[in-house]
Amino acid sequence: MDNNPLLGRFLSAFPEQFLRRLVQRQKPLYAQSIAISFSESWSRIESLSVLPGIRRALWENEIRQAAIECGLKSLDTPHAGENCSCVTVNSEGLALTVHYVDGPNQFVREAESRKQNAGVNDWLNYYTDERLLTSPIPKIGGRPIYLNLLHGAAFPTLTNENLLIDDTSYFLKLAIPASGAGRYLYNWSAQELLQVYKTAPPAVSVKAELEDQARPRRKTGDRKEKKKGEGNAG
Repeated sequence: MDNNPLLGRFLSAFPEQFLRRLVQRQKPLYAQSIAISFSESWSRIESLSVLPGIRRALWENEIRQAAIECGLKSLDTPHAGENCSCVTVNSEGLALTVHYVDGPNQFVREAESRKQNAGVNDWLNYYTDERLLTSPIPKIGGRPIYLNLLHGAAFPTLTNENLLIDDTSYFLKLAIPASGAGRYLYNWSAQELLQVYKTAPPAVSVKAELEDQARPRRKTGDRKEKKKGEGNAG
């Protein structure tokens, strides 16, 4: 797992602090969404109907705050249907959005905007599918990749009146959606990723490398020529 260059791109672009914060905040965010939804005088059916929207708003804000804390860029991008917006976190060519799903292997609900976003992953099909027999395999480099951060748990339902979430049902995963198909090329759990961070070598970002190369350097050749000229003049 830790030798996967696609995973290496994520580890380099997103600091451990970003993912660890979201792991730690998942349970409190869920509890808050339930508390807000069921705090009004409306019926249980009405509470369950507003719960997804409140949960989504809390997570959108949380991922934005996590990005700010880690010095990453976050944008509020409108959906193609202009019915809502979505927070997108960008870092070193990677674009990440967060979504609630009912199960750890379930694909995000279809939407035109997500189709367009996943379109940038079209080149990855030639990297991950051996049947395409592409030679040479496309280099990953700094090419754009669209990522989904998937979260979920066993929330209250009409038949389950308990407002407490089973601790064993929580999941948080990082997935790379395939272009034009309802499947994931890769789907890693957050806990697996946090373990990889511990063993991964310190990442040097592309930005840091460019800044280092841009530092002024002494022109040793000019100095040698100058000294040589001074010696001839004497």
